[in-house]
Amino acid sequence: MLAGTSAGMSAGVLPALALLIGAIALIAHALRSRRSIAARIADAVRGASPSRPRASLGWAAGIAGMYGATSLVALALIGRVEAVAVLPPELHGAFGILPLNGVALRETALAIGGGFLLGAGLVAVSLWRRWRVIGPTYRSPAIARSPRETGAALLLAASAGVAEELFFRLTVPLLAAIVTGSAAIGCVLGWALFTLAHRYQGRGGMIAVSLVGAGLGWLYLSTGLLWAAMLLHAVVDVNALIVRPWLERRFGRGR
Repeated sequence: MLAGTSAGMSAGVLPALALLIGAIALIAHALRSRRSIAARIADAVRGASPSRPRASLGWAAGIAGMYGATSLVALALIGRVEAVAVLPPELHGAFGILPLNGVALRETALAIGGGFLLGAGLVAVSLWRRWRVIGPTYRSPAIARSPRETGAALLLAASAGVAEELFFRLTVPLLAAIVTGSAAIGCVLGWALFTLAHRYQGRGGMIAVSLVGAGLGWLYLSTGLLWAAMLLHAVVDVNALIVRPWLERRFGRGR
């Protein structure tokens, strides 16, 4: 009986280990070569076109391919596609985080929404009054500089929110938890890779990304809803790519 159980565990751990190594190698290759698979896909979609919207669409496709498609394939290979909809038992109770009840969920949603509105208001006032705005200095080349570029920026934000959460908040943590038996190790590894994958944003950007990643991880573990983390991630990117640039155009120019 014990021998059979051990063999069954090994049969499940080995595929997860191979896929986990592959996921880590994917990020390591991007850091080492400074030309990720997402960038290569983006270049292929953009071609020789100078169009900024097309460049954003290329990045949306690249992120979807590098993180989203690989996640779905990995989950299918270990027979855990259902984890997209239901928090895997391997990740239950990580760091002692317990599920929120209905009231706490509503309060959390209101607090997050209120925080975004307050932040946008503070940025607008700061731009109007010419106050110095403290924060990461990284500026994405994909920001929407005009209404014509807004649609492509929205698609890019949605792609990043869905695909990156699939990869960093679910697939990597689940694979690592299966291999190590520790939900905490899995979540920390996903968070670390998420931060490293944004190294191009510089030190200040990585600090901001690490904090956002920690918040997204808490939201996922406390609600069990991957779509909630995806939505919040997309909203954060919409803020960076569309809302903040619009506020700067509206309140910053000629003031």
